[in-house]
Amino acid sequence: MQHLAIGIVLFITTGIWAQDVDSTALKQAQLEKRRELEQRIYDNELQQKAYDDRYYQILKQRQQQLERQKAVTYDSLAPFEPLQGEGESAYEVEKYIKATSIMYDIVFEDPKEDRPHITGPSQYDSRIEPIHLDRGVPWQHEIRVRSESVGMLVEIENLQQVSKTVYKLDISQSLGEKLNLCKDQAFYNQPSIGVGSAFIFDKKSMITAMHVLERPLQFYAVVFNYQVITKYDVVNAFIAEDDIYYPQQITKKNDELDVVEFSVDRNFNRPVLQWENSKNIKKDNSEVYTIGFPSGLPMKIALNASILEAQHPLYFYTSLDSFQGNSGSPVFNFNTHKVIGVLVSGELDYRFNGNCNESPVCSYPYCKGEKVMRIEAIMNNL
Repeated sequence: MQHLAIGIVLFITTGIWAQDVDSTALKQAQLEKRRELEQRIYDNELQQKAYDDRYYQILKQRQQQLERQKAVTYDSLAPFEPLQGEGESAYEVEKYIKATSIMYDIVFEDPKEDRPHITGPSQYDSRIEPIHLDRGVPWQHEIRVRSESVGMLVEIENLQQVSKTVYKLDISQSLGEKLNLCKDQAFYNQPSIGVGSAFIFDKKSMITAMHVLERPLQFYAVVFNYQVITKYDVVNAFIAEDDIYYPQQITKKNDELDVVEFSVDRNFNRPVLQWENSKNIKKDNSEVYTIGFPSGLPMKIALNASILEAQHPLYFYTSLDSFQGNSGSPVFNFNTHKVIGVLVSGELDYRFNGNCNESPVCSYPYCKGEKVMRIEAIMNNL
């Protein structure tokens, strides 16, 4: 019996030791996986920064070259006089400079008139990725800065913690699969996950469209920095803990405006967006843009839009290329980059053509456009 007892003790001890070894090995494997994941994210950020820095350097060099050519052309040469050693006329050089300056966003006349537009996936869709904006061009840099204050609302079950400081979004479903889109539709292969957009209104609060929050606040998270991170459409699905905020309480809301303000779990480490009275903007000379997460896609910036109707004291209509997930997106005055409204609704996003869904093309006045609640109405009524 004594030998049997010793054997049992040895067996149990050996089993416990084996479990400890397995547990240690598992923890070590998880730690190595976490380190590898964090290193991959860090490497991607370094690669993107190097690409941005190099592009900015090339752009600056090109700007200096064009400025030198401009000075020679306008100050030293008479019209049609050949350039020494070049065999080209001043007229041809001037044409070349102006044509090239459009590509690099350098203008020699009125910048508002000559500023080139950045196009989206088609002539009917001006949505672009933040990565397509050049930090070296002032107006594009301003938009990039504003984009840091716009977050995506996502249901918490689609956010999984993979390490102590990193979370992963469930990007398993593409937009095309989710909505049965035709394969030629914009962003068909990009993942769709978000339910709406929100922007920083105060150091610890955000604004969104009220209809976005169909569930209690505890079922949502606000995610920043969810965007395409390379020119090959690689999506940043790994979100740092610092870029995730959790809604805590609805502080103000207005059913008529379809707008709500909610607090989050801590102060933001991002700038608060500034706003201005939308009624001061003239319809005939307006240019607006919006930043958000249309159809739950990674962040998009919709440019080249204007105000279509502005008679109502509470809202106005725009030609913005926005979709359902844009609800809650801030709408900006392009000339000042200040918020003038909150996007809450719009035209039909997709229409079934008998085989699949496609985005319809509809112009004013046949379609009213996208509805934006005036920011001053929100400030006065929340």
